[in-house]
Amino acid sequence: MSQPGGGPDTADCNGGIVSTSIGPVTSLPADYSAFGSTDPLYDRAGDRIRWFCPWYISDQVDLARMLDAVAGLERRESPGRVTIRVVSRGDLSPQVGQLLGATGFQVEATMPLGDASDRIVTYIARLRPSRRSSPADSSSEQALLAQINAGPRKGAAAIREEFHQLGGFQVEQVGPGTLSTADIDRLIGMHRATFPTFPYEFEHKLALMLAAPDEYLISQVRSVGNGRIYAFSNLEINTVPLADGSDLRLAEYDNSMRAANCPELGELKSLGAILRLELALRARDCGVDLCHAESRASLGAINRISYDLGMNFGGTLEQHLLISGPSDVNYQNPSRLESMNVWYLNRVQLAALEKSPAC
Repeated sequence: MSQPGGGPDTADCNGGIVSTSIGPVTSLPADYSAFGSTDPLYDRAGDRIRWFCPWYISDQVDLARMLDAVAGLERRESPGRVTIRVVSRGDLSPQVGQLLGATGFQVEATMPLGDASDRIVTYIARLRPSRRSSPADSSSEQALLAQINAGPRKGAAAIREEFHQLGGFQVEQVGPGTLSTADIDRLIGMHRATFPTFPYEFEHKLALMLAAPDEYLISQVRSVGNGRIYAFSNLEINTVPLADGSDLRLAEYDNSMRAANCPELGELKSLGAILRLELALRARDCGVDLCHAESRASLGAINRISYDLGMNFGGTLEQHLLISGPSDVNYQNPSRLESMNVWYLNRVQLAALEKSPAC
């Protein structure tokens, strides 16, 4: 079996996918998770530490405790990047911000919950100087984002109507026992064609997702005529127990992809949008506080899907992830690592989404 990025596997409208099987998976390392861990975790493939800190950060004592908790792993691994998601009530205080700057950390993205709790999830990061993007490449990513933000949003109603106009396709919820061997082969090939470089082998993650339907919501688009799958997306749901005894329920988009070279799809570019809408509605029904995505800053289509759905832009995670695929940015200093744009819908915005027969 070829490794991600190393083989000829493809997923197009005519099939042609090598036969690949997935066996039962009883346990997988935490780095298969889009969320990561509430303990500091080193991702060797991406040379980064990632951590969701379960303590509220409000002053320099909290900050010192947080930095001390990650210091040992950082000394041992000497990573190119440290990413910590922290929770605060209101914005991080100016004093905390100044102390962060003195340690080399910077605020990269924020996601307010938008409710009476006034809680905000903030991404902070510290990068090795050699890992940073060049100013020219960062400017190109920002220009692509500005172009997207300057356009009109479609909104949920238009996304549904566009999908209805296509005809002959249906949105399906995916769970244990719903995929045939041919379906699984097609999805694996589709993933490898979409992401030549990826942190893990998709077949292992797919087995995990199918075995844990309470933690992974999966939706796909299938042709009513030929029975083939044409698009796929999933959400990973995590409940984070915070130090004050409360919980934070997060849902993160992962593995969004569609088949290539499909004339029967016409000019439709938003199969991903109907799936993202469907998954957001399911996340809302699961009581999620934040539904968010980390999308490649180099690719306009995936960021436009978030924008069209009404998601908020939270910020950009610089050189965050080992990943590759089609790009709309002509990089002067290309890297196997890519920056990711953060988009989110909070609990209030999720509640405003209306259910539709389209989903």
